[in-house]
Amino acid sequence: MSPIKEPNYFSTEIKFEEVRTEVKERIRLLKISSFLKGSMSKPIHRAFINDIKQYESLFRFANSQKAIGEASASYLHSPYAAKAIKEYNPDAKITIILRNPIQRIYSHYLMDRRMGITNLPFAEALEAEKIYQPRQWGATSLYLELGEYSKQIKRYIEQFPSHQIIILFREELEQDGANTMKKVFEFLEIDNTFQPKFEINFNTAMVPRNSFVKKIISFNTLRINIRRTLKNSFIKRYIKQAFFSKPQEEKLSLENQQKMIDYYRNDIQELSQLIQKDLSQWLQIK
Repeated sequence: MSPIKEPNYFSTEIKFEEVRTEVKERIRLLKISSFLKGSMSKPIHRAFINDIKQYESLFRFANSQKAIGEASASYLHSPYAAKAIKEYNPDAKITIILRNPIQRIYSHYLMDRRMGITNLPFAEALEAEKIYQPRQWGATSLYLELGEYSKQIKRYIEQFPSHQIIILFREELEQDGANTMKKVFEFLEIDNTFQPKFEINFNTAMVPRNSFVKKIISFNTLRINIRRTLKNSFIKRYIKQAFFSKPQEEKLSLENQQKMIDYYRNDIQELSQLIQKDLSQWLQIK
């Protein structure tokens, strides 16, 4: 996999000068150009690569691997990525994992709270976010838009034959991770003997314990250096437990759940018809 998990190369609508200030700062601190010329041994979560030579340099150590790839989450929302990927590699295989859009939007909101992007209650954060322009990946959170899956999936179905697309679901990964990963390995025609550690939960929802922690994490330089130095070590997990806690409201209120169900209802029904899968459970209050 690409040492930059999300290079965002094929989301050609993204203009780096238009992304959020804090995102620009984080990218600059990571010194992407130097990273690409080096060993790339310490992975980076996100960058905005727009040069083909830089993009292909991400895979210069791939050698004889049977399958190589990357995982830019922006490609699903992007109006141009599907076509751009097809033009670059018509044989590309597309793996899509969808999450209940109501759960997705609340998880996204909690992540923004953890990062200090918003301190507003959920409903207020959604309203406040609507005013930001441009409505593109990295410039604003796109809380509602990212869960509108039907038109996003349709773009890939229009570009790629069905045998080059696999659509999976978060629920499948949680309930039967081993079998879900087996489907992915078979889809990619690679060795399926590797077994991830399903007993470990990564990226669980956490929020800062107090205003002091919120202030500390607002310093990009400090946060980036800590994350890259400690990686997934015991010390990093200890720091997370000490300075962050589970949100008091671990799931949306019934009122907000119903509002989100009403908002996404038509899109969920359209997606269900498009991929021929019953998604009625997404329309139920949990």
